[in-house]
Amino acid sequence: MEALWFLYYRTFVNKLKKALHKPVTYVYIVFVLFYLLMVPFSLKALAVQAGAANPGGMAAMLTLLAIWMIPANLVAYAKRKGLVYRESDIHFLFPSPITPKKVLLYAYTRGLFGKLLLLLFGICLGGIAFHISWWRLLLYAIFSFVVETFMEGCLMMIFYGNERMTERQEKLFVVIAYGISVLLVLLGVYTYVTEGTGLAAVFTYLQSDLIKLVPIIGWYASVVHLLFLPPTVMAVVGTICYAVFTLVVFLIAWKLKCTGEFYEDAMKFADDYEEVLQKQKSGDRTAMVIGKKTKYGKVEKQNWNGTGAKALYLRQMLEYRKTRFLFFDLNTLLHLIVGIGIAAFVLFEGETADTTAFYIPGVAAYMMFVFSGFIGKWSKELLSPYTYLIPDSPFRKLYYVTLIPNLKNLIQAVLVTIPGAIVIGMSPLATLLCIVTCTAMASNRLYAYTVGEIAVGNVLGNFGKQMFQMLLQMIVLMLGVGGAFLGYFLGGVTLSFLLMAFAFLMADAIFMVLSTLNFFRLEVN
Repeated sequence: MEALWFLYYRTFVNKLKKALHKPVTYVYIVFVLFYLLMVPFSLKALAVQAGAANPGGMAAMLTLLAIWMIPANLVAYAKRKGLVYRESDIHFLFPSPITPKKVLLYAYTRGLFGKLLLLLFGICLGGIAFHISWWRLLLYAIFSFVVETFMEGCLMMIFYGNERMTERQEKLFVVIAYGISVLLVLLGVYTYVTEGTGLAAVFTYLQSDLIKLVPIIGWYASVVHLLFLPPTVMAVVGTICYAVFTLVVFLIAWKLKCTGEFYEDAMKFADDYEEVLQKQKSGDRTAMVIGKKTKYGKVEKQNWNGTGAKALYLRQMLEYRKTRFLFFDLNTLLHLIVGIGIAAFVLFEGETADTTAFYIPGVAAYMMFVFSGFIGKWSKELLSPYTYLIPDSPFRKLYYVTLIPNLKNLIQAVLVTIPGAIVIGMSPLATLLCIVTCTAMASNRLYAYTVGEIAVGNVLGNFGKQMFQMLLQMIVLMLGVGGAFLGYFLGGVTLSFLLMAFAFLMADAIFMVLSTLNFFRLEVN
């Protein structure tokens, strides 16, 4: 075991030394420190406004975090995709005379440094925003980093090291993990029916006795309740269940015989992981999913004719036609769900003010920033040599490269706008302008990407480019918000949408012109 700790220590030190020799590291450090300093005070203001600046708010936040993370971790471990081994681990650790259990523990402990940083951030947040005493935070730190980590490590050992587990049993554990998520959703629906909407209903849901009965997640919430709030019967029962469960999984993991049959799955996952890393280093931001290959079907022979840069559009369309749903993906479905959600919220809340229409572009802007790191397949065209060898103007090349993404943006803007516009009662002109606004705002992300490639290139790495592109989008968004305020005070909602659409379209045009004038730099980058 000492050899593994030495390997862990030397790997960490070598990575740290390598990072300190890169100037971009110091940019990241400044950004992270600024973020860590600003977030607690921002959340403190939100907690005070919501009346949650107390230990109960901290307990609710940790319960929500558990609901988000624990099912995903269970699914990852059940599918044997929760641990990451690099190619160096495969060649060095797997053939070494070290027991397979220790190899598992080595990979698991490698992820504890990030958990420790997150825990320290949570402790600072609890003291600043939720006014929790230091001894309670210390008890929570011990529970989170010792007890919870120990229990999760035992679960990991059982899923990875159990060589008697059949494929059917693995799928059963995945179904159970998803079933826990479904149960939590049903409890949320029950709370909505009985308590209605609003922050009070959310806190009622997160602190209810029903949640404390849910396996693992509810038991974790029970422990958190005892650490920060006065004890209740269900919290004590849930804590006992958590302790018994931890003891049981420890005994199972301790008695488990593991000879290393998981090596094959780990090697396959490591190959997929390395492939994704290489694609991301080369600038392919579509390589986000590990171990999942795109399935292509057959397409009937098409008599398509196109000259010059139009061939770029036809090539993309042919690739999309081989997929099952053309270019309709989960992002498109999410926009439809969000559009229906906006309509349902307005309908149940009875909002009738003119400003209600601004919910639609506001939510669309939020989704744009959430998915700002996912550029799409079209970005690969900028990396292909044939794009720059086609005898056509740079403007037409960029136009046809981004034509399909812009069509997707238009469809998604329609889906997120129409349901809410019908319920709100927006005029046809205001609805049309809202669709144009959302489309132009989403297209701004495309052209901000090309400007970022030109201005930043590989100097700050992928993260630096993303930050620069988000800065450009924030500037344009501020211009759009300014136009919205001006238009609303001068002529109402319709003029407001008109000025917003004009601001976003002008920004798209400027970014596109800058990209075409410096098109050769895209090839160099």
